[in-house]
Amino acid sequence: MIKREFSRVKRQQADDLTDPYKTALEYKELSVCRRCRSIYHDKRWSIDEKLYKSLLKDAGKVNYTLCPACQKIQTGYVEGVVELEGDFLFKHKEDILNLINNTEKRANYIDPLEKIIKIDIDDQNEKIILTTTSENLAQRIGKNLEKAYKGSVEYSFSKEDRMARVYWVR
Repeated sequence: MIKREFSRVKRQQADDLTDPYKTALEYKELSVCRRCRSIYHDKRWSIDEKLYKSLLKDAGKVNYTLCPACQKIQTGYVEGVVELEGDFLFKHKEDILNLINNTEKRANYIDPLEKIIKIDIDDQNEKIILTTTSENLAQRIGKNLEKAYKGSVEYSFSKEDRMARVYWVR
């Protein structure tokens, strides 16, 4: 196992920074993300199929845009990195990937700005690395893996930018 050095930044310090994608644009009420169909309503992004269908009936009210999460995906802006490794990982790869996808779906239902950007599977080195649009989703994936499959989880946070790194080994 590789010994990793972690920064000594407290969780609260990483949270104090603002998300440049959330504050960069002033979104209009009833803006709809053209990629994921989340809706900006009452000063927050949400997924509401009923509201989306009603907005389609009166297309003049709709302002199509990209939500902050889809902008991050488009530009490759990462706030969370989760690295998984160990013998157990590839013996249970399918189950672990299902747990990760279910974790993202639950998180996305609560906050549609929490998405997985990319999942890289390295079969040769038996390692999976995934990136997320939020540091909270990366932490949630680490906690769910530890709860379901035990193993060792380590978290590190960057003070300079909004970044969480999660390492899970079993």
